[in-house]
Amino acid sequence: MDLFPLGLIFIAAFLHAFWNFAAKGADEPRAMLQISLWASLIIFAPVFIWRFELAAIPPGAWKFILTTGTLHSFYFYALGRAYQEGELSRIYPLARGSAPVLAAMLAVLFLGERISLTGGAAILLIVAGVFTAHIGPGTAGMRGILGLFKEPGSRWALATGLVTSIYSVVDKAGVTLAPPEIYIYLMFTLTALLNLSLQLTKERVNLKTLHLGDPKTLLRAATGGFCMMGAYGLVLFAMRMSQVSYVVAAREVSVLIGAALGVFILKEGGKRQKMIGAGLVAAGLVIFALVE
Repeated sequence: MDLFPLGLIFIAAFLHAFWNFAAKGADEPRAMLQISLWASLIIFAPVFIWRFELAAIPPGAWKFILTTGTLHSFYFYALGRAYQEGELSRIYPLARGSAPVLAAMLAVLFLGERISLTGGAAILLIVAGVFTAHIGPGTAGMRGILGLFKEPGSRWALATGLVTSIYSVVDKAGVTLAPPEIYIYLMFTLTALLNLSLQLTKERVNLKTLHLGDPKTLLRAATGGFCMMGAYGLVLFAMRMSQVSYVVAAREVSVLIGAALGVFILKEGGKRQKMIGAGLVAAGLVIFALVE
């Protein structure tokens, strides 16, 4: 992978971990995710209006925009449910770490991509690290690992990873047809509408718990919204320059940041185990960046 797209992905990783931290730190993570979605649309509206007049959207791109918007609505729903049930430093690694292998498999099957032995080994090392971070202390043996998936938070985190792997493949194809800044804004608009409908249909999220009149809450939502769309916008640009399986894997540097925010800022337990997992992720990323 070239250094420029790799740099974009690393910046996106910081932004991605931070908006997850903002959501998890709120009284109602699902509501904060929804408010942040709307905030992102407001913040980036000038860019969209300016670029929309200059960019033509091929008819073939709309099916990808509609598909990814729908998938992202399920992504935010599943992620919100996961954060209702578990810690940032456990949910985030599993949600992020389950995506690379699934995305690689889908990319090979549907996009005809090939993964080198070194790239495959790096991806496996990254995944081993994120699962180690998720397991935490006091869990031993395969029975203990399988027992984790009885936890609602773990199941929702895996669902998030599955949806991530699918929309990554969809976006790799879609972003080649439409400018990334237009593609992502239309996708986020549909996502915000569908996610709101999904939240109200499945479970009525209490927006009042966020205290929207509080400037700190509005700042959290605005920061989360900026980081949310900014992070994925950078990823879409990177997808135009590199294979989707490598892009999704390299994004996992955000696990280092997410785990650190969880254990050091939110004071979640299991620091040693989670940092070991994060170290495995870092090792995989070094191999990935230097060799591939």
